[in-house]
Amino acid sequence: MKRIVLLAAVFGLFSTAGMSVADENNQIRVQCQIFRLTDNPTGRMSIDESIWTTEKTPRRFKNKVSVFSRGSFEFGEDKLEFSNGGCFWNEQEIPITDVNNLKLQSDQIRLIFSPVIEMAEHSPGEFNIRSEQPVQYLEKRKDGLFELKEVKLPMGLDIEITEPEEEENKGYILLTDIVMTLRTVQTRKKIEGVNLSVGEPVLGEQKYVFFFRVRPGKDYGILIRPERGMGALLIRLRATSMASGTYEKKQAEDKYKK
Repeated sequence: MKRIVLLAAVFGLFSTAGMSVADENNQIRVQCQIFRLTDNPTGRMSIDESIWTTEKTPRRFKNKVSVFSRGSFEFGEDKLEFSNGGCFWNEQEIPITDVNNLKLQSDQIRLIFSPVIEMAEHSPGEFNIRSEQPVQYLEKRKDGLFELKEVKLPMGLDIEITEPEEEENKGYILLTDIVMTLRTVQTRKKIEGVNLSVGEPVLGEQKYVFFFRVRPGKDYGILIRPERGMGALLIRLRATSMASGTYEKKQAEDKYKK
């Protein structure tokens, strides 16, 4: 039986009994596109297969994390859609690797990261993104006036996959223990006599743990509504492997976008 992970949520046990024997030479690639949404989006999301290895969404993820295989989100006259195993912007498929020329004609959504994790089956892999972002705040001086200041904080995202496995006889890749850690401004220090949240920013972490089974080469969506802060994150996730024949040897250079 797998261990229990205690982070942002508590998941059930998952048995690996009856699986096919792992191929030590099998290479697994996990590609993500991470979009920042300025508002909490409204849209339609559905699951047409069992994704969680626990067979159902953990209770503590309700209203915070949505995982789906089909879905659509509207941004004014524009639409982002997950369908037929792909991800589309206004009915044009978004490339998973070459994103240099990708332009989303909306101020409500922006591609911020495109990490790729390469690993051998049963071997861990991780991707860390840390960038110092300037954040402004007000500081009350001794004379009672307010001074505008700025501080750079190491915001970012960490993705770690600890035990990927191919379930060839069932046509799935098991992504167990996907740990995503978000570092964002979670609160502001209070200023005496001021009700607005304009004080010095305080950086915090939010961790999410996923136990997934996915079809090789198919796109899945993860919508994360942070417990604190505005907006949301929308993640496009695709896993491929040599054993399934979906692994492409040549990949475009991974780009990190601020």
